[in-house]
Amino acid sequence: MAENAANFTFTSHNKPSIFEVIAQKSLNDTLHPALQKIALFLATNCPQKFNWLGKYYDEVFLILNCGLQFGYLRQYDATFSENFYGLKRILDNNNQLSNHHRRISLLFTVLLPYFKRKLDDKVALYRLEQADGCLRNNFEGHFKKLLILSHSAFEIAWGLLTVYNYIKYMSNRTEAQLPILHLIDLKFTYSEPVQEASFWSAVFKGQFRDLWKINLLRNAVTTSFEIAAFFLQFLHTWNAHQASYSITALPGVKAPSGDGKARNYLNKCPICLQHWKIPTVLPVSGYVFCFPCILRFLRENQRCPVTNLPAKPLDIVRLYDE
Repeated sequence: MAENAANFTFTSHNKPSIFEVIAQKSLNDTLHPALQKIALFLATNCPQKFNWLGKYYDEVFLILNCGLQFGYLRQYDATFSENFYGLKRILDNNNQLSNHHRRISLLFTVLLPYFKRKLDDKVALYRLEQADGCLRNNFEGHFKKLLILSHSAFEIAWGLLTVYNYIKYMSNRTEAQLPILHLIDLKFTYSEPVQEASFWSAVFKGQFRDLWKINLLRNAVTTSFEIAAFFLQFLHTWNAHQASYSITALPGVKAPSGDGKARNYLNKCPICLQHWKIPTVLPVSGYVFCFPCILRFLRENQRCPVTNLPAKPLDIVRLYDE
């Protein structure tokens, strides 16, 4: 809804509305999961060629995102999502960004979210181990429990701080729209419209000497990213709408026939070849493993040990039997 509200927000001064701030943040948060679906699709359908993409997607996205945000910060003093909504970054004293502040912005925009995602995945695994009673009563187990509690407390505190900062901004008590901007002494303002020469307009006007001045590659890439961002937002809204449908409305699907390997692992774990201890299924392949076996294997290999299809530790589903 923030994206829709941002399109109808008009102000007479260079103070972006809270809807535009939330909308650009929503777009920025959409990039990682949207591209991850493409990576998983390639890795699942062509595991021989793209299995590495599913395994190292976070690192691949880090490199691509770093190049994307660096280019936008250098050209527009804004990240990709901020420039998409007509925003840019300036200092608290209304001066333009220096190279130092661009590097700091890149650090907080690219590297910090990368490490946060890694930490979130670790904590999610520890929560899974805690729910299944696999955390031992030793130093490592106590450390994992402490990390789980600390992570939850930090998430709640950061969420409250963000809401508090929104309230202060709307009541004109601060100029920084986000806590992270306040931390690095920056704020958002509206970017000035830039009139860039068009390749085809120069051709039709016969201004062939001016063609070398037109950065065709930059304009093409920028336009492509903006169009892709529009479709990402559309798909995000569509998926959210589709998720609200009842599962009974979905068409029926016939159960697939088992392969030859399945008979070799009847009522036993394909890794330890023993009867299941805490039976856990890997949805990408349908095989059932011991929880400790498959968790340890996925941490090291990030693929199904039987079919070699890409998978992560958080993909496993605990089975509860009598």
